[in-house]
Amino acid sequence: MLRHIVLLQIGDGVLAAQITDLLEELSQVALETPGILAFAAGPKTLGSGLSQGFTHVLTIDFVDGAARDAYLSGLDKDGVGRRISEMTVGGLGGVLAINLDISDMKTPDDLPLKKLQAKWI
Repeated sequence: MLRHIVLLQIGDGVLAAQITDLLEELSQVALETPGILAFAAGPKTLGSGLSQGFTHVLTIDFVDGAARDAYLSGLDKDGVGRRISEMTVGGLGGVLAINLDISDMKTPDDLPLKKLQAKWI
């Protein structure tokens, strides 16, 4: 499985409705792509303070790299990719995209059960 993570640095002059429309278009392209497992997108939340100017994030889980490639091809076909670069600071300089193999993802359920540690006093 592959997690596609995209950070966007949306420019100050971009209207909230334009951002909403863009994220919805990205969602539509993703959800129409065979091999998608999950899609999430939205503005960053408050937290670490290490966002380095990125304002929005999206993640998409795919069954494999071929599904991710089909999604990226769909962005070209619908012109969504072009709109991303028009809305981000510095064009593609305002986009960070990275992929992570999540085939061996671990969860708390993967931890062994701990035996109660107690003694008679």
